Formats: sequence, structure tokens, C-alpha cells
Amino acid sequence: MDSSMHEFKIISKHRMYDQYLVKLRACIVLLDEQVLWRVGETETNSIGGIINHIMVHVRRNAAKLIDPTITYKQGMEDSFIPSMQNKEQLMDEVEEAFSSFCAALDHTGAINMYDVYHVVEHTAYHLGQIIDRVQKLADHRFQFVQTGLNEKALHAIVQQSLHNLRE
Repeated sequence: MDSSMHEFKIISKHRMYDQYLVKLRACIVLLDEQVLWRVGETETNSIGGIINHIMVHVRRNAAKLIDPTITYKQGMEDSFIPSMQNKEQLMDEVEEAFSSFCAALDHTGAINMYDVYHVVEHTAYHLGQIIDRVQKLADHRFQFVQTGLNEKALHAIVQQSLHNLRE
């Protein structure tokens, strides 16, 4: 695998785990179960439903990284369906989904860059929805960039990871 593809995998892994997962955790922590699963007047899906959708997408793509021959007969349109699990159970499932994706990136050779990029982009899109809703519902501004969840920090993590692999 060429070095730029290897770096792309490392960037994708750390963006998902060290940025998106951290932000998702912060959102879940601020909400109680009732708010997590409530569908507002102007929304189609609950925050918890969107989180379920992200998990399904991340898990499916982790499996596809491990076995590229996997095909899915059905889309993920129904994966927004909310459950009524508590925050701790939801957080455990989120952690497992993101960890499985990162492990799949670590343990595969050649990857389809477009598929990986799609997972990262899809996660970012829905995470933005969640952050926006949680900030409004909790009357809270996360200030992620100002508190260190930014591109400069990601770059440092990626460079350290690449350095550790060379040693």
C-alpha cells in the first residue's frame, strides 16, 4: 500500500474515533433518555434514531472493509427507528461500532478509498445534525474547536501515529 493511502486510513481512523466519537459522546451525555428519543415537531427522527442510523452505517462499512464481497440487499432507510435503550447502553453500542470500524481499517490491506470517505462524510453530516439539535435543546455551546477538537489537533495525532508505525 502506498504511503498516501496508508495516511488516508490513519486520518480516517482518527477523525472517526478521536473527533467524531468524542463529539457524539459529549452530545449523548447532555441529554436524558426522554429527550434522546423524542421526535420534535419539525424533525422526522429523534437524536437517538439518528445515532442508531450512524451506528448501522459504521458497522456495515466495518464489515465490508473486512469482507469486500459483502453486499446488502436493503438500504438503511429504516435504521433511524428509535429504541428506548438507556444512554449507557447506547454509548456502549456507539463505542463498539466506532471501534469495529477503526479495527477494520487497521486490519485490512487495500481499501476502497471512496467507501471509507463516504463513511467519514456520512458520519460528519449526521453528527452535525445531532450537535445542532443538542446545542438548541440543552442551551449549550460545545466550542469543540476552541477546546482542542480541531484540524491542528487531528494533524498532531495522525503524525504521532505515523511516527509510531515507523519505529
